[in-house]
Amino acid sequence: MAAQFVLSTASDSIQIFTQWGKEKPLKKNSPKVLLMRIENANSHQAEVSFEINFIDELRVVETSNVQVVQVAGAKGGKPKKVKLKFKPANYNPENIDGVDVEIQQVVFRARAKF
Repeated sequence: MAAQFVLSTASDSIQIFTQWGKEKPLKKNSPKVLLMRIENANSHQAEVSFEINFIDELRVVETSNVQVVQVAGAKGGKPKKVKLKFKPANYNPENIDGVDVEIQQVVFRARAKF
């Protein structure tokens, strides 16, 4: 059974979901990466900025640079989605599935136009 996205954080009708999965799903030996889906249920566009903490054995082993993502506003009651992939730059554990993630310093800004 495939892993499901897990809600990592939510605020102001914007939700960030994460899960570990293959970088290239159809390739058998594809490395695992952090898959992220950001959903904006607001009718207006939004800019979302955040950092990702990679946590192994209850300690932060790596923190990403600040990421900034533009997400369009919802249409017809359906949230707009942006899908991203991340992997730790310097940390490469044997079992990446055992590494937790924390999304922090999340900032949402309403945007009139991009």
